[in-house]
Amino acid sequence: MLVAIISYAQTTSGVWNSTTSTYTNTQHGIRWKLIEEWDWEERPILSKSTILKVRNNDTRILVSLDVQSLGKEENQEIWDYLHLYESKEYYNMQKAEAQRAGMVFQYSKSIKSQLCGKHANKIKTDMTKHYPEHNTTMHAVKYMYQVVSNNKLYTLCVHGLSVREDELEIFENLVTKIVGGFKID
Repeated sequence: MLVAIISYAQTTSGVWNSTTSTYTNTQHGIRWKLIEEWDWEERPILSKSTILKVRNNDTRILVSLDVQSLGKEENQEIWDYLHLYESKEYYNMQKAEAQRAGMVFQYSKSIKSQLCGKHANKIKTDMTKHYPEHNTTMHAVKYMYQVVSNNKLYTLCVHGLSVREDELEIFENLVTKIVGGFKID
C-alpha cells in the first residue's frame, strides 16, 4: 500500500507545500508556484530578509525570495534604482564574487521589466569556469527580479548553478516559467 506524503514546511512567515511546489505567505500577500513536476529541496536561510530558498538538484537551479520593508515612503519607482546595477561598484562586487568562486565574471545586464503587472528591474549576471579536460565551459547564471508593491521590495532570484553553454537558452526559458508563477495580492 502506498501512502502519499504531503510535506508542509514552515519557512520564515510562510508555508512551503512540497507536493504542489507552492510557497504561500499571507503576511506579505504573495504566492509563488514553482514547477510542480520537480522535486524542490529546502535550503538553509541565512538572511533575515530571505523568506524562501529551495533547490532542484536535478537541474541545479536554486530559487530564493527576499522581502524588505521600504519604510514610510510610498509609491517608489523601482526603475529609478536600475542605475545601481550598472555602476562600477556593482560590477566590481560581482567580479569579486566570481573570483571567490573560482570563476570568471562575464557580464551583468540590467533592464526595465514587468512583473505582476508592475514595473520591475531584471538583472542577469553570468560567470563561467572552463574545464579543459572535458572541453566544456560551465556558467553560473543568476536572474534577479525586483518589484515594489505594498511598500515592500520583493527580490526574486533564479540561479542556474551549473549550466552548460548548450543549455543557456533552455535555462532562460525555465527562468521565465519559474518567475511567471509569482503572484502578489
